[in-house]
Order: sequence, then C-alpha cells, then structure tokens
Amino acid sequence: MPTFSYVAVDSNGKKVSGQLTADNQKDAIARIRQLGQFPAQVTLVSRNGAEAAVAAVGTQPDAEGKERKRAPLFQRISTHDMAVFSRQLANLVKGGLPIIASFSALIDHTENLKLKETLMKARSDVEAGSTLHEALGAHPRVFSPLYVNMVRAGEASGELPGVLEWLADLLEKEQARRTQIRSALAYPILLVVVGTGAVAALITFLIPQFKTVFEEMNQALPLPTQVLMTISDFVKARWWLMFGIAALIVFGVRQYGRTPRGRFHLDSLKLRVPILGKLWHKMAVARLARTLSTLLRGGVPILDAMEVVRGVLGNEVLARAVEEARARVREGEHLAESLRATRLFPPLLVQMLGVGEQTGDLDGVLNTVANTFDVEVDSTMKSLLSLLEPVIILGMGGLVAGIIMAMLLPIFQMNLMAGQ
Repeated sequence: MPTFSYVAVDSNGKKVSGQLTADNQKDAIARIRQLGQFPAQVTLVSRNGAEAAVAAVGTQPDAEGKERKRAPLFQRISTHDMAVFSRQLANLVKGGLPIIASFSALIDHTENLKLKETLMKARSDVEAGSTLHEALGAHPRVFSPLYVNMVRAGEASGELPGVLEWLADLLEKEQARRTQIRSALAYPILLVVVGTGAVAALITFLIPQFKTVFEEMNQALPLPTQVLMTISDFVKARWWLMFGIAALIVFGVRQYGRTPRGRFHLDSLKLRVPILGKLWHKMAVARLARTLSTLLRGGVPILDAMEVVRGVLGNEVLARAVEEARARVREGEHLAESLRATRLFPPLLVQMLGVGEQTGDLDGVLNTVANTFDVEVDSTMKSLLSLLEPVIILGMGGLVAGIIMAMLLPIFQMNLMAGQ
C-alpha cells in the first residue's frame, strides 16, 4: 500500500506533519480529515523513500477529475456557515498556511455548495493577483461591507488572523442570539398556530351549525351573535379573497420597502413602534459602536469607517444620520458633535464619544458603549420573550371565549324567555 507524507493544520491552528498509508491520495486526505486536521499538502512517497508526486490539496482537478455538483438554486449561506468558515480560515492563516492553500483546504472541507462555489471564485481572484479583501468584495451577497473592510484592515496592519477571529466571534454571537430567539419563540408560535386553527374551525364549521338551529327557532339574535354570524359567512364564502388581499399587502409593502423612499418611511415607522422601536434603536446603536470601534482599532480612517458603518446599521433613518454626521466630520467637526446634531443618537453615546476624543481612546470608549447597549438589548429581549407567552395565551383564550359566549347568548336568552 502506498505511503503518503502530509502537512496539515489542526483545529488550534498549529502546523503538523506525518506519514500514513492509504490506497490513494483521496483516501489519504479523508483519513487526515478524520483526525480533525486540514490537509494542506499531501506527498506520495515511493517504496525506496523518494518522493513520487506532490500535490497541494484543492489545486488539483476537482474531486480527482469528477465534475463538482452545482449548488441548488435557492440554497442559502447561513450565519453559521460564515462563522465556521471564518474560524477555520483564522486557524489556517494563524498556522502559517498561505491564503491560496487555506482556501483550497476549506473548499474541500465546506459542505455548503453555494459557499464552496463562492470560495472557488475568490481563490481564483487571489491567484490572479487580487488581494483577499478585493476577492471577497466581489461577492457582496456573501461577504458584508463590514467583513470586507475588516479583512482589508487586517491585511494592511498584518493582523489578519486576529481580525478573522474577531469576525468569527461576532458571527458566532449573532448566531447564538438568533438561536436563542428562535428557541424562545418556538412555543409561542405553536400557541398561535393552534389557537388560530381552533378559531378557524369554530368559524367555518361550528358556527354554521348553530346558525341553522337559530334560523329554525325564528328568533331575533343578540348583536354579538349577529356580528359573529356575518363574519363566519364572509370567511366561509370569501376566504380566498382574504388570503389574496393579505398577499397583495405583503407584496406591496416589500416592493415599497425596496425603494429608497419606502425603506426610509418603513424604517422610520419601525423606530416609532412602542417598546420594539426602542429595542431596534439600541441594537442599531450597539452595532454602530461595535463596528466603528473595531474598524478604528484596525487602522481604518474615520471617514472610511463611518461609510462602512452606514451600510451595516440595518435602518435607513439612522444610516442617513450617520452620512450627515460623516459630512460634518469631513468639514472638520468632532464626531461627538456631528452625531449630537442629528438628534437621533442617545446622549450616552454622544457623551462617551466626547470623552474618547479628548483622551485619544475612541475605539476603547466605543467598545464600552457597545457592551453597555448589548447588555440592555439582551435584558429587554429576555423580558419581552418572557411576557410573550402569557400574552398570547390570554389573547387566544379571550378570543375563543368571546366566540363561545356569542354563540351561547341566544340560548341564555331563550331560557330567560321560557322562564317568564
């Protein structure tokens, strides 16, 4: 059986080497991966110890001459995929592996076909002479402006492994928060689905049966019962119209939200929503402070950093405020005063920015502000999620009770009349 020597990077980013026996190079690569390592170079050694062939993983034709599978049309690249990619790339680069070899190892290791195709294109751009941030920036739907600019800062400062680790931490925190929200919303969503199904069954099946009974009695019905009967008749006869109108409204709002004017108006309404508006505002401010702190620490100029921040806030109203502040900073005004003039950012952020500009520790102050708002956001979200379940139970219970009472009112009325 042929003997292969190899160079790989383990999960801690350390370069390791060794020898193993395998039927062919593909089996050798598979065995190295089973050890929890990323193969960077696999060498076939002849029986007399001389090197017979050398191959860098990923630079040979795909899958030993086999054609790669194309990614499904609607396959998504999740936050989890990006976090895993960033962590693995950081480990490989920290282990001293060149960018092209690192991409080659990750291409063979990545299971998401769409991400695999993107990495192959980025690797080709790097091989053609592009920098890493230029190669990633060619795929804005996969790599956000923040991601690209942080990589650019890492390349310029020579701290690319550290930047990639920070990006991995950021994506992992975002994924953890989304997972927490989804798990917390699972039971409330189940309650809504079951409650909606129960209400729909009452309106479309049970109420028509009562209607037939009431018509045979030829008795005047109380107003709540009449309203309920009218709703039942409309839903049963025009349910398709209700779904059509709802679909048109959702489609219209989404299309309107894709226009600059519509996006601005909808984001303005979001900030005015009771309770949730303040929560979204704090989340955006925390993202602004965290992003700006990281970019400044990475050596990105303040004007360039503010341009990146504008694109990652997720709210057009605040994004335009940042652009307005950026114009003031370009004219020589301090950042704190520029943001205060917009009247859209909390006093804590503005005051801390003033302190940071005076002490020369702007990135550290921004990081403190980001941590403060992150704690407030987490606390508010936990409180809202804990209240959501009882509110849904009370709401659905009240609705079902109201329907039942409206159906029982005529029966109570008949009993009263019979007792007179």
